[in-house]
Amino acid sequence: MIDLHQCKKQLEAYAERYQHLRPFVSRELQQRMEYDYNTPVGPSPRAMIGNRPAWSASYQQAVSDSQALDKAKGALIGLAVGDAVGTTLEFLPRDKKNIDDMVGGGPFNLAPGEWTDDTSMALCLAESYIESGKLDIGLFREKLVRWYRYGENSSNGRCFDIGNTTRYALEQYIQHGNSWFGNTSPDTAGNAAIIRHAPVAILCRKSLHNTYLESKRQSMATHGAVESIHSCQYLGFILHYLLNGASKEEAFAPHVMPLSVRLLLINAGEYKDKTRDQIRSSGYVIDTLEAAMWAVWNTDNFRDAILLAANLGDDADSVAATAGQLAGALYGYSGIPDEWLAKLAQRERISQLAESLFELSPN
Repeated sequence: MIDLHQCKKQLEAYAERYQHLRPFVSRELQQRMEYDYNTPVGPSPRAMIGNRPAWSASYQQAVSDSQALDKAKGALIGLAVGDAVGTTLEFLPRDKKNIDDMVGGGPFNLAPGEWTDDTSMALCLAESYIESGKLDIGLFREKLVRWYRYGENSSNGRCFDIGNTTRYALEQYIQHGNSWFGNTSPDTAGNAAIIRHAPVAILCRKSLHNTYLESKRQSMATHGAVESIHSCQYLGFILHYLLNGASKEEAFAPHVMPLSVRLLLINAGEYKDKTRDQIRSSGYVIDTLEAAMWAVWNTDNFRDAILLAANLGDDADSVAATAGQLAGALYGYSGIPDEWLAKLAQRERISQLAESLFELSPN
């Protein structure tokens, strides 16, 4: 295995062993995939089903509708629960403090069950879908601005814990309107787009192709860096499988899909053999995604996945919120501990948003 913080040249050389997981054969197409932010990239002609690439074929629902709804609610509520558990350890060095329950506190002195920016942004995204029936980027950004300025969709009526890239994106939107898209600089690849991502996967649960396309659009509302976009697309891919009833082993298996090199290595499953000391939990999107996948892979229930993720420290709420989406989609709302649900701020409202997204999902 290799450290994902190695330089790109070293990573690309190492990743040659996983080229079978990349659907593109042309380096020109690969470069377009990484640097063209406006034009959809065409698939390799060797792997097509109709007019769509074979890798984007949807996972057919393998559970009942009631079980699928349980998983959808689990993904969104799981995000909020992970956020509320992890906030206690946010910004703390690893193992300076450890938790075994939802206790609140942390840098923002929250009550048990209150959540941070992760959930606030997810609720803005969910409401945007429900009100417009699609992802209206302008409406989504307006909701984010109202959260930023007035504390709407917050657990306590105020905006806090907003990331620098998100703040910058909203300020640029306020000044320039919808003509401005997320910062494309590689050093702005923060985790804000993946920590709010569950509504995309729930609404688009019947189409992996639509999940993939919507994931990019959702990310670019604030985050246009390649790794941010590809992390959303990969997370959407895994959530699509889980929401439709795939096992953890099936969903977390390597898949053929177009990804930049660090995402390719996560997709290949290298994290599965890493020790806790080899997992980072920073706000860098690659670190957050890898840590969340590692936590869910190495546990067999929702509670343990969230506690394993949160106790990594650093950006603990975001790692746990991302793990919460995955574990919630895997184990369902019914797999979330009752005592955590009882404490969760605005639980009924979040649950209703998840149900509305589920019902809106187009065939």
